[in-house]
Amino acid sequence: MRAWIGSLIFLVAATAGACGGTTAAVNPAGPTQAPAVTGTWTGTASDSSGTAMGISVGSGMGMGMASAGTMTWQITQNGNSFMGTVTFSGFRGGTTMSVTGTINGRTGTFAMTMPDGSMPMARCTGTTAGTFDMDDMLTQMNGAYAGSTTCNGPFDHGQMTLAKK
Repeated sequence: MRAWIGSLIFLVAATAGACGGTTAAVNPAGPTQAPAVTGTWTGTASDSSGTAMGISVGSGMGMGMASAGTMTWQITQNGNSFMGTVTFSGFRGGTTMSVTGTINGRTGTFAMTMPDGSMPMARCTGTTAGTFDMDDMLTQMNGAYAGSTTCNGPFDHGQMTLAKK
């Protein structure tokens, strides 16, 4: 009988050792992290100016949304913050726009700075601020924005859709 009890104690101890010997609380969802937004995002934007980011069709530049082209964000994430550059394929300015933002879960905020030389009209600058939501697959951003430029004034009702490349 003693041999049997000894064998049972050995079996229980060996099993506990193989399973780590202790129990710990486990979060099945894992730690909460911001989705990875680092990379290239491309898509479209339009607002009350008639095109995107305050560049109005009536600005004398003939810039319709078709000629503004694709909006591209090239961003790098650090924790819940990100920063990067923004370009429009139809804009041939010598300076890129900058974007900064934060992401919490699948929602985020962003701010864009449009320095002199980044827009089709000379000596124009601007700022834009907005929010976005990411889809369940974390491959698309849908957002809203508003802002102002020194050449055309305020713009609002901005809508953008960007897909991760």
